[in-house]
Amino acid sequence: MSVETIIGIILIVTNVPVGWGGALLFGYYGKKTGKKFFYVLSGIIYLLSWGMLSLGVFLCGKKYAQHIIENYVEVPAVIIFIGIILVFVYRKKIFKKYKKDKN
Repeated sequence: MSVETIIGIILIVTNVPVGWGGALLFGYYGKKTGKKFFYVLSGIIYLLSWGMLSLGVFLCGKKYAQHIIENYVEVPAVIIFIGIILVFVYRKKIFKKYKKDKN
C-alpha cells in the first residue's frame, strides 16, 4: 500500500467523527455562550469534513473508498454519533457522579 492510499483511508475513516463531532461540540458551545462564532465554526468544521472525504476518495481511489465506507465507516459512525448525543444528554449526571466518586 502506498502512502497516499494510507492517508486516504485515514481521511475517510476520520471524516465522520470530525464532522459530526465538531459540529455538535461547537454547536453546543454556541448555544451555551450565545456567540455566533461557534455556530459558524461548527458549520466550517462540518464542511471541512466533506473536504476530508473528497480528498480521501481521491487519494485511495473509488474501489478502496467504496469498500472502506461500506464496511468501516457507516456503522462506527452511527455508534459514535449516538455516543456523543448520549454524553451531551446525560453529561450532568455523568459529571455529578464523577465528582462524588472523586471526593
